[in-house]
Amino acid sequence: MRAKARAPSQYDPPLAISAHGIRSHGQWQKTFAEVLSGSPTRIASYDYGKYGLPRFLTPGFNHHKIDEFYRWYSDAIRSCAEVDLSRYDRRPSLAAHSAHSFGTWIACNAMLKYDDIRFDKIILCGSILPLDFNWAKLFARDQVAIVCNECGRKDPWPDWASRLVPGTGPSGSKGFDWFGAVVEDVVYDEFGHGEFLSRRHIEEHWMPFLRRHPNPLAVRHGSSIHSSGEFLAIFNDTNAIDVEVFGANYEAAYVSDDLALDWIRVNPDIYTFLIDRQSGKAAGYINAMPVDDSLYAGIRCGSVADNEVPASGIVALGRDQEIKVYLMSIAVSERHRQWGQGLWNQGYAQLIGGFLDKLIDYARHRAIRVTHLLATAWTDQGLQMCKSMGMAQVGNDKFGDAVYEVELSKVPADKKGGTACTSAPLGCLQQLGDLAGMQMRRLTGLASAFSRKRENLWAAYCLHFAYYNFCRIHQTPRVTPRNGIEPRRSCVWGLAEAVA
Repeated sequence: MRAKARAPSQYDPPLAISAHGIRSHGQWQKTFAEVLSGSPTRIASYDYGKYGLPRFLTPGFNHHKIDEFYRWYSDAIRSCAEVDLSRYDRRPSLAAHSAHSFGTWIACNAMLKYDDIRFDKIILCGSILPLDFNWAKLFARDQVAIVCNECGRKDPWPDWASRLVPGTGPSGSKGFDWFGAVVEDVVYDEFGHGEFLSRRHIEEHWMPFLRRHPNPLAVRHGSSIHSSGEFLAIFNDTNAIDVEVFGANYEAAYVSDDLALDWIRVNPDIYTFLIDRQSGKAAGYINAMPVDDSLYAGIRCGSVADNEVPASGIVALGRDQEIKVYLMSIAVSERHRQWGQGLWNQGYAQLIGGFLDKLIDYARHRAIRVTHLLATAWTDQGLQMCKSMGMAQVGNDKFGDAVYEVELSKVPADKKGGTACTSAPLGCLQQLGDLAGMQMRRLTGLASAFSRKRENLWAAYCLHFAYYNFCRIHQTPRVTPRNGIEPRRSCVWGLAEAVA
């Protein structure tokens, strides 16, 4: 007689946090607490009192609430012994943070500011966060695993907030521009601003989401791994994933561990790994390497295979660089794919989000600007990923597979109404393109920090060329043209003194 399969045990988050909106004392929070009262989950309600419209329209008051929420959150975590932020399965649910309206803005912006705020799940309703809210950073820093954003098409307040309050947006009615597998936009055509808060809706829609088992996958960058032995252990896992995902193509372009270690000695951050925290094994990876112009051209024309890439052609990252990146491979094991989520399922969404966030961080904090991305589509899925990232075919490799490329300054704008799985990578690439082209954009009337007045445009024009000719260290010669300005004074302040 065959034994009856046991149903998986129900998961209950250790702590559930809620935050209400403006002009409200959050009566729904009591209903939320009543629904959870029969479970092991503890309840904590962030109540900042009735917050009037005049204060909401004043940015200073709003930003003060971010710090206030952080202090309150820290106290709530310390008071709940069941919570362990270092364990992915013992974190509170910010879906237990069923944030409503202004509560969504406070909590999520607090997460951007304080990286020790962590949740397993988040439920948002009536959200006033921007459509392009930086979820990439929160996922890359392992601050949240999955988000449910409930959108009411008849809710006018998110749109009004986006017009009146800086840093807000209509995500509560239109949804986010992010991967649908990890930020789920659940649309209710007939809902306004408050219909999500009934007891029946909480029981039928919020509770099943909160009781999903936590996601064990986490992103880890190569720069955080400090021993060759650990890299080799991970490569043992990724080699098995390669055979599973790429099949015959993998055998033709097999990359040995010794060659991979040679690459890592130059730049360990070419790898981004997806780690299963239950088993400690790799569940997926991205290999994306900055390469010099000569190697880039060889890969682009198909004359250089992956296992022929020399370590000497990989660019070590410093500061103030322009780089071209070859996206060699991306793979997630079959076991960790969510088949009902389509192309950008949760594993791939976490990987590509972590990778793109890393590139954006390089641009913002180290002035490392990515100008081109190159990839070879070995599989049909890889081909679709290339297209969804705005890439165009530029040739074929020596095995006949299509080679795709995108110049980030020319990334097309996402079409209105596009799906989240395509707008998410394109949105990140658009940010990279903006950062890479920031110097030249200062020459236009739409440039950052400059108005459209003719005299301001002329000042920006002069400042740009003075900086370019006398201050900027150029990439190839690695020198600054002196022309009468001493090297020690080759900076903006030295230029200002010379002009004066």
